[in-house]
Amino acid sequence: MLKLQLVNRYTVYRGGKELIGTAEEVKLPEITNLTDSVGGAGFGGNMNIPVIGLVDDMEMEIPFMSLCSDVFSLMDPTQTTDITLNGAIQGMDGGDGSIGYKPVSISVRGTVKKFVPGSMKSGAKMGSSVTLGLSYYKVVLDGKTVLEIDKLNGVYVVNGNDVLREVRDMC
Repeated sequence: MLKLQLVNRYTVYRGGKELIGTAEEVKLPEITNLTDSVGGAGFGGNMNIPVIGLVDDMEMEIPFMSLCSDVFSLMDPTQTTDITLNGAIQGMDGGDGSIGYKPVSISVRGTVKKFVPGSMKSGAKMGSSVTLGLSYYKVVLDGKTVLEIDKLNGVYVVNGNDVLREVRDMC
């Protein structure tokens, strides 16, 4: 079992083509479940209950060192963009201390939500970025799908368990 894990390196792809201008850090989408407040007879007060499989807006910002054609390849608001981050997680074996690696892949699909052209300063990065509003999010860790959310098709999978299968069968 690998302990003390960190990302050794990663690459960002759009449609199988590496995005060359990306900067150091891509912040992964947060998952916030939609909730509704319930209460009344038999309850000891109000409770916020998550509605299974319904998540709030997901987004991912992709930073670029400067304006380049890769930035604008994501910009068409009428087209969805598929982005994949492939990386290697490095860890240390808890038993003998040896170093090992396991693959990680993050796949998202979305449309441009925000564009920041950045700033101009001699000898510095521009700090450009594109933020995508996401309809799809998948995390594969060491060859196993640990999370898959497809908002358009009612899919919510956690550790291989399709938690919405029963709901899709009813609807």
